[in-house]
Amino acid sequence: MTNITDTFGLYTDDALTTLHTGELSFTHFTDLSDGTQDTVLYLGSIDTARKIQANSNPGVDNMTITPTNKLAGWETATAYSVGDRVEPTTPNTFVYVCTTAGTSHASTEPTWPTTGIGSSTVSDGTVVWTLLSERHEITEIKLATSNAGLDSATAGAALSLGTVINGGNTNDFAIHIRITNAVNNVADSTGKHAIAIDTNVFLETVL
Repeated sequence: MTNITDTFGLYTDDALTTLHTGELSFTHFTDLSDGTQDTVLYLGSIDTARKIQANSNPGVDNMTITPTNKLAGWETATAYSVGDRVEPTTPNTFVYVCTTAGTSHASTEPTWPTTGIGSSTVSDGTVVWTLLSERHEITEIKLATSNAGLDSATAGAALSLGTVINGGNTNDFAIHIRITNAVNNVADSTGKHAIAIDTNVFLETVL
């Protein structure tokens, strides 16, 4: 999530000079000694003549940013490639990676293994899935309007951004983010996002 609307975006600095790349990367340790990791992004526009509001009911509904599950659920009769990752249709806290490409069963979901991370496999039509790891949950994310607010923020909850944000780097909105790893096994998720933070739809107009 980098460009939110025509001129509004997420920046790494409150002067709005460096756009966020769209990904946050953290190094986690299997003994969970990485603890909490905090960062802050700034939502704004350098164009002082612009503003954003919630598209659903401008000036009335709150704009929000919400921790979101991005891991795909398993589907019937679907072509999968090696490296594709899914979770069961009824999530079981684990991630499965396609290790033999093929097409999933036309009607029956496999019985997913929950032990033997990295080695347990299950056949599914012509696909073979391997138990990859535990999954990161949205409750590993806290959002707040200040760093101090992260301590009391509800894990996994949406953050209200208010009803209007005006352009100009003095009006940017600071979004404080805390990540707390809760997964104690190894899995490289680079480019394979399990969780993200998404906004509702914004409407950008002239002030």
